[in-house]
Amino acid sequence: MPTGTALALLAGPFFIPVWGWHAWWGLFAGVSLAMAAALLRAVPADPVAVHATHAPAVVLGAWHRLRSTLGARGPWLVALTFGMYSGQWLAVVGFLPSIYAAAGLSGALLGVLTALAAAVNILGNMASGRLLQRGWAPRATLWLGFGAMALGSTVAFAPFTESLPWLRFAGVLLFSGMGGLVPGTLFSLAVRLSPGEQQVATTVGWVQQLSALGQFVGPPVVAALAVRAGGWQLTPLFTVGCCAVGAVLAWAAGRLLSQAQSRP
Repeated sequence: MPTGTALALLAGPFFIPVWGWHAWWGLFAGVSLAMAAALLRAVPADPVAVHATHAPAVVLGAWHRLRSTLGARGPWLVALTFGMYSGQWLAVVGFLPSIYAAAGLSGALLGVLTALAAAVNILGNMASGRLLQRGWAPRATLWLGFGAMALGSTVAFAPFTESLPWLRFAGVLLFSGMGGLVPGTLFSLAVRLSPGEQQVATTVGWVQQLSALGQFVGPPVVAALAVRAGGWQLTPLFTVGCCAVGAVLAWAAGRLLSQAQSRP
């Protein structure tokens, strides 16, 4: 996802002035349709054919998996934590072009800086796996990620850094780069905290749903704060708040994981 975001942000300033927004979104629609067609051809059908006589049992099994997933604490903790991350990440990175344009930047430089801010998120995603493999507790990597996001967003938008654009950009890089520890860890937790092997897919799906909800809610909230304040200086109220809630949820998820591991 950060790779795709970075590529889009990098190419957008070159494509849009020539072809316009309609062609830009049309290009994305075409890519999506092409990927859907490729998956339809490449992914094999389910090994067991579903006949009409078996349909009620299949529906009942799917409903049971969904109900057991939503009835467990683990999927909710992971999904809500992901929402706290995704909402603030997209709000900050998504508004960077507007923020940079207001600061006097334009054209290719604007696209490169914004794409870099999205691309460094890859480093955090990769680092989370290495840290977990080396024995780090998921709660520790989540706390480190949320702490860095709180600090980075404060440095990026606080009034005391207004005259230091390089420091603000460093804050954005810290926010996005170290923040990448969060999604990588949460996808690992989604598997480990699912109610069972049969509920892994529904657990990951629920995590994705609340991630999308965070992306839907976060940017309008930040935009409303910016309109109210006449600038972006209140953005840390939202980002730090999300980090605080995310840290509490991470503590609860870590405690639940410890309880699950201690059971015989």
